[in-house]
Amino acid sequence: MYDVVLRRLFTAGWRRGRSGSRTWMVVASVAAGLRLLHRVTRSRDDVVYRTRVLDGERFEIVTKAPVKG
Repeated sequence: MYDVVLRRLFTAGWRRGRSGSRTWMVVASVAAGLRLLHRVTRSRDDVVYRTRVLDGERFEIVTKAPVKG
């Protein structure tokens, strides 16, 4: 929801700001900055492997403890 609001504010602000409104250009700039900040600071697990498992197939996940050293 947060991303949708910022995207809409950026789009509207950019469109109206390019047509001459300084206030809307500031709104677009702030929305773009907040979107970038949100994207950079969100915690997201890295995807190591991705595959599609079809009916009848088996997918096994094996983990090992990290080596301490």
